[in-house]
Amino acid sequence: MKFTPRTFRIQWDLHAWAGVLASLFLFVIFFCGVFSLFREEIELWQDPAFHTAPPGQAPPSFDALLMQAMAQGTLPSRGAHVGLLTHEETRLVTAYLFEPTEVREVWLDPSTGTSLTARSRLASELYWMHFFYRVPWGMELSGLLAVAMLATLVSGLVIHLKDLRRQWWSFRPALKLRFSSSDAHKVLGVFGLPFTAMMGWTGAILCLSGLLAQGLTSTVYKGDANRVAALRGYAQPVREETKRDAVMRPLDELVARARAAVPGATGTPRYVDVQLQGDANAWVGVYFQMEPLGADHFAMMDAVSGEPFATSTHYRTPLFSFERVLFDLHYAHYGGLLLKLLYAILALAMCVVIITGNLIWLERRDAARARWGNRLLERLTVGVSAGLALGCGVYFASNRALPWTHPHRGDWEFGLFLGAWALAAAVALVPRLSPRRAGAWLCAGASLLFGGVIASDIVFQDANLFTALTRGLPPVFISQVLLCVFALGCGGVAWSLGRSRPPEKG
Repeated sequence: MKFTPRTFRIQWDLHAWAGVLASLFLFVIFFCGVFSLFREEIELWQDPAFHTAPPGQAPPSFDALLMQAMAQGTLPSRGAHVGLLTHEETRLVTAYLFEPTEVREVWLDPSTGTSLTARSRLASELYWMHFFYRVPWGMELSGLLAVAMLATLVSGLVIHLKDLRRQWWSFRPALKLRFSSSDAHKVLGVFGLPFTAMMGWTGAILCLSGLLAQGLTSTVYKGDANRVAALRGYAQPVREETKRDAVMRPLDELVARARAAVPGATGTPRYVDVQLQGDANAWVGVYFQMEPLGADHFAMMDAVSGEPFATSTHYRTPLFSFERVLFDLHYAHYGGLLLKLLYAILALAMCVVIITGNLIWLERRDAARARWGNRLLERLTVGVSAGLALGCGVYFASNRALPWTHPHRGDWEFGLFLGAWALAAAVALVPRLSPRRAGAWLCAGASLLFGGVIASDIVFQDANLFTALTRGLPPVFISQVLLCVFALGCGGVAWSLGRSRPPEKG
């Protein structure tokens, strides 16, 4: 297929401008996406207090967990709201105490009976960073970036379609930076095309669905948000507190009754939501683990009578099932550990595609970096990408370095992460420091930090790279391997940037 010069130029400009404008945001999304894939594993690694025993084989007692959670807060004896979130990869249970002024989070260990307030948010913060959760309208921004990425993919495919077979395997690292970067950009981009297209498509729908729902609420449904929530399958029952005491049935009994009431519900529930505890109108939402790419299974149980008054059969909608499949596709919930590893490799490859894309832009338009805008783009590319790697290294190191008794260690860890990232970006903007040298220093620092965390765990932690498997803690071992990958990867990039380039050919 041959395009006219005008059509080709339009596609080229679309590819270049959409790519360069979204590039640094997309780098953050893909880089943090690697940590998002292993969120459950990192959640166990980040708190050595839970390294004392392997995940329990027997299902936890939700009655015991509720009593344990209630003892940690200041909730009233009647009308309390408590959520119990189980974790598939570990024996841990996160309790959410919905107090009048805040939502407190407490980690519970049903095997040992220990409990402690949340002291580290490392896994959660890196997961949220994947879609800019803490930024105002961050999820919507992520959706727009996904759309920009799809536009970049389509225009790039149009540009290179006629030469795709010839360029597929062509990689010439000895040529000029412009050509070697172009080769890497094309090869990795082509091999990662199905993955990237799927991630862009699913990410755009998941992140923009809330915004679309607001639009439907304001226009089609004339401000009726409940109708839109029901259409999406997110409707929630509303029961008013009677302020009359009543004896609730045991939670474990309610869970068993919910399992029997919902066809396809098996195993330990992933979330048990206790509302209006001890009240005559008390009820419990029991949400079971969903099969990969499968339907949701839940039941709303009257906590006094023990009868279900709503189930997923009544609430299920095609739109909810569709979004559920997209979520599983996006986070590799359907193929086990090997698929998550493949996703991680492809996500890191996309980081390389993004960086080489910016290099191609700069080499084609201003090889001498005569324009200040191009100089700024080059330095920002180094500062944001290498700075994020350094910031993550600081985050993991601070998780091990800060005192465990520090009352606000979660805030300190996150603050040190953001501070290190901002400082690294500022270093990359120093005019007298070449971007190449700045990138080498930042990546070397990240490699040392990741490596230092691994070494400190080997010396000071009972569960580490060499002992985690024998202690029955695969999530800790997987987290340690992930740290090794980042230590070696950042070290390799630092070495490549720091060494003298051979005379360029071509």
